[in-house]
Amino acid sequence: MTREESIQLIRLLEEKKRRVIECKMYHAVPYEWQKKFYRMGQTNKQRLLMAANRVGKTFSSCLELSFHLTGEYPDWWEGIRFKHPINAWALGVSGEQIRDVLQFELCGRLSKEGFIQGEAGGILPLSLIGEITRSMTPKLAKDVKVKHVTGGYSQVSFKSYSQGQHALMGSSIDYALIDEEPEDPEIYPQVVTRTATGNRGQGGYVTLSLTPENGQTNLINQFMTELKDGQYMQNVTWDDAPHLTEDTKRQLLNAIPEYQREMRTKGIPLLGSGAIFPIPEERLKSSIERIPKHWPRIAGIDFGWDHPTAVVWMAWDRDNDCIYIYNTYRERQVTPLIVSVTIKAKREWIPVSWPHDGLQHDKGSGVQLAEQYRNYGVNMLDNRATFEDGSNGVEAGLFDMLDRMQTGRLKVADHLHEWFEEFRMYHRKDGKVVKERDDLMAATRYGIMMLRFAETEPKDDWEEDDSSDVKSIMGY
Repeated sequence: MTREESIQLIRLLEEKKRRVIECKMYHAVPYEWQKKFYRMGQTNKQRLLMAANRVGKTFSSCLELSFHLTGEYPDWWEGIRFKHPINAWALGVSGEQIRDVLQFELCGRLSKEGFIQGEAGGILPLSLIGEITRSMTPKLAKDVKVKHVTGGYSQVSFKSYSQGQHALMGSSIDYALIDEEPEDPEIYPQVVTRTATGNRGQGGYVTLSLTPENGQTNLINQFMTELKDGQYMQNVTWDDAPHLTEDTKRQLLNAIPEYQREMRTKGIPLLGSGAIFPIPEERLKSSIERIPKHWPRIAGIDFGWDHPTAVVWMAWDRDNDCIYIYNTYRERQVTPLIVSVTIKAKREWIPVSWPHDGLQHDKGSGVQLAEQYRNYGVNMLDNRATFEDGSNGVEAGLFDMLDRMQTGRLKVADHLHEWFEEFRMYHRKDGKVVKERDDLMAATRYGIMMLRFAETEPKDDWEEDDSSDVKSIMGY
């Protein structure tokens, strides 16, 4: 091979490598939790990704930002779409953190000639990166122009919290990405305010990606309450990140102080006065695939509107006095009719246990809430949830649940991520149960309180097999 041929081959190999790198944005294959987080942007202008370390939270946020900056969206995309160039911010703790994390993920490393991308860094194709304005921090851009599919240019500006909120005043933006939580409580509201007139007057969007190292702050509490329209929080753990091997997780875990492990592996903030159920969730998880038809079943419901309506389905292994939770439902602002259709689709013969507020009368029709469900064909129990002695104390119900967890008599299907999200966050503050994001926990408690009324599947419905496939009874 001649020298000229060798040079040509090197150039071809470099071009091939460049093209592989530039396909990163378009060839990304998301996990289901990422797709859900993106999809929730359709109904929530503020989203929080509260995640464990090393699960890919920053990459997930930067990937979404790259789609918005370019206006090019993959076939699987179900989130918001911008049909015009946007003005975006990417905010981090300091200039150095932005340079080494946010800028690196989104654009690559900045040299004198421009951005350099390798196998690990740079989501945006270099061919779409335009003018770069440099900041005072070495190798950090202040503003980056990105070519939009419509022919114009979007702009992303990198900003650090150390600049203070005064640096965030005056501008109107379409989209903001906040990586890690600001210690200054005024930063987040200031960023949200900047989006008020963004997206051509329709209001812009804010996403946060963080590991809750500051504990249960007011900002995190905002999202945990689910009381504010337009806010969504998603919790992501090591179990949701298939790229982390068991060996990697073991090595990382050994290096993490014990008091930080829940926060760094599950994205759980340090909680008030403590968790209500201080049980490792691995002890509760079950991979049960089939439920014997002679096991009685019952469901518990927690009514809601601003808070979600939640339903939990459970089967009871009477011989071992073990309860298996195999399905859940949780949705905000849905009518009894919609919920009733869902409940009946999961086997309408299953009795449903309900709380005291089911006795409240609808202001329009005057019909009790529980009776409305009954009229829609749901097998509601005759009376509200109580223990066998007629009492209905919350603490007694929580003690019963905890006792079952500690003795291995309460198991939960390992795919019920929403149930485990609530389980992790369920806590006390100043000795009192925090009634926030507890809907599935409450529905579980109601079901267990009325376990004595659980019923087996009518034998007329039995087939030759004496067990039911879990996916089948979930309605799949």
